[in-house]
Amino acid sequence: MGCIRICGKVILAPIVIPYKLCFRRKRPTPHSNNNIRPSLAPPPPPPFLSASTYSNLNDNTSQQHQQAPSFDSQQPSPTLPLPTADYEVFLSFRGPDTRHQFSEILGLFLAKNKIRTFLDDNELRQGDRIAPSLAKAIEQSKIYIPILSLKYAESKWCLNELAEMVEREKRNDGHIILPIFYLVEPRDVGHQTGPYEVAFQQHARKYDAKTILSWKNALQRVGKIKGWTVKSKDEHATIIDRVSSVVWSHINRSEDLLGADEFVGMDDHVEAVMEKLSLDSPGTIMVGLHGFGGIGKTTIARVVYHKLATRFERRCFLEDVRTTQEGKDGIISLQRKLISNIMITRDSDPGYVDDVHRGRKLIQDRVSQFKVLIILDDVDERFDFKEVLGDPRKFVSGSRFIVTSRNTKILRSLNENQCRLYEVRPMNRKLSLQLFCRSAFQGNAPLPGYETLSQEIVQRTEGVPLVLKVVGSSLLREEKSFWEDTLLRVTAITILTQRSLLKIGDDGDLQMHDQLRDMGRAIVREENIEQPWMRSRVWDKKEATELLQNMKGSNQVKALVVDDAYDNVGKLKRQHFLNLPKLRYFEAQQVEFIGDFINILPNIRWLCLPLHKSEGHHPINFPMENLIILDLNCSSNLQDDWGGWSQIKVCCASLVLVGPH
Repeated sequence: MGCIRICGKVILAPIVIPYKLCFRRKRPTPHSNNNIRPSLAPPPPPPFLSASTYSNLNDNTSQQHQQAPSFDSQQPSPTLPLPTADYEVFLSFRGPDTRHQFSEILGLFLAKNKIRTFLDDNELRQGDRIAPSLAKAIEQSKIYIPILSLKYAESKWCLNELAEMVEREKRNDGHIILPIFYLVEPRDVGHQTGPYEVAFQQHARKYDAKTILSWKNALQRVGKIKGWTVKSKDEHATIIDRVSSVVWSHINRSEDLLGADEFVGMDDHVEAVMEKLSLDSPGTIMVGLHGFGGIGKTTIARVVYHKLATRFERRCFLEDVRTTQEGKDGIISLQRKLISNIMITRDSDPGYVDDVHRGRKLIQDRVSQFKVLIILDDVDERFDFKEVLGDPRKFVSGSRFIVTSRNTKILRSLNENQCRLYEVRPMNRKLSLQLFCRSAFQGNAPLPGYETLSQEIVQRTEGVPLVLKVVGSSLLREEKSFWEDTLLRVTAITILTQRSLLKIGDDGDLQMHDQLRDMGRAIVREENIEQPWMRSRVWDKKEATELLQNMKGSNQVKALVVDDAYDNVGKLKRQHFLNLPKLRYFEAQQVEFIGDFINILPNIRWLCLPLHKSEGHHPINFPMENLIILDLNCSSNLQDDWGGWSQIKVCCASLVLVGPH
């Protein structure tokens, strides 16, 4: 890992501050109501909190034929404020029926799956009104899980909450109800028969007809929703696992995780991939998506991944496999992520996976026992499926694998040469125009006066989705003259994107494929083919050496790289840079700066060069007023007593130093 040194202090980078929320209830005073249980949740994230953490209402005796408890946002409440993070699941249950047997276990399981859950224990509240914090939790939550037990209908709070859930579900604004029928039949809930009939006989003596009707309508609606029926304690583990899986799939629906632009032209691709997966067939099946960079392989795989969420017991999306594999312990990193996602564990546990063989054994012994959906995104010829995951045939029948790659040869060799291939082809003209307009006009069609330009740009992008979005975004709200200039460059951009993409690595480095680099260099060479010192950038070691040795240069040179230059470059002095007044970037590995550099390189912003501990090997009066980054990775044995620090400390407030430990 590199470091940043500011004012002589070394700070490791990157620095990560974990996000952590913890909510605590105030300690009750001697005169407060003590009939409150503390939250059962572990410290979030995610927040998993009991309603008792927030509700501490005064006890009010119910009167006959009283109005049912209601949600009153105007009523002041002696509750703690609700956390700022929205909830995802609102869990409603009658405490005495299911609290210790089912509800809290389900809540803890959801929390373990990183699902923000509000656990509402109705029996802990008193009074006739429901606190605003509780109403807000219901409003925030996307998914409602009422656990309808034998005596659920006896609680006025449960019924009132259920009525509110049904009302919000009817609005079609994204709320859904996933009921659990605990030791009770759905028909008894929907028709208010059996134990529910007895409960309503009691309510009829206490509440008005309008309230009773609203509760019955809510129960009738929920009784028709397909949920889960728990008939015995032996089914707890199975039902909880299924509920958690379905909840997770709803929270991570593809339309929520992907922007609207991502779905343009996806239907046919997704349908074709689904057909190749043969979801109703036994055995394990592998499908390989291939096509050039930017064509949409990853997006298609991600849409299918979320679309099939509820069809599998576990799933994992291993993105950018090629880049991960290039890094330190690359295969182990892939194995850790896979095991962590499937087994719902932490990949940072000590001794978790310390070598490839152990990781592969864990996958074969544990992961393969689940019906899984695994995406392996962007693999290349170095990827060996059996080395990373073991034999795919040993996975539970029904498991599916989707692999994306630009290399069809590697895909054909997978799964004993049984990998089913699907080529992702460019978009047609109609869909290309629609996708382009989404980015360029934030609509589905060109604005008046831009029809012809839009058609010409789309034609030159050759149906590559990434190019369409990048070019379209760059043209948003720009003048027509800018559009015309862009049209001249689109062809080159298309070629670059088809062959490679710019990426930001895990460590924040900007990564560029060799083809993209070479194309950029070719463009710079055209600035002046015969005289390199008249170009904006000089990187060739022979040309850079000649430029410095002969003290050439011009106002055009902005960046100069002396990479592994000839030994005869030697020491660089002030006179070597006299003709480089506009130089902003300088990189060298085998040179030394010596002497006085006063009034030289006023525009330098980024220096990457070796500095040495021995005296006399650091420049004097080197211009650092405008310097932003000083990269010392090639420097040797620098200590805090090095003489050059005195100049650097002058601009330490704005200077970033990068170097070895």
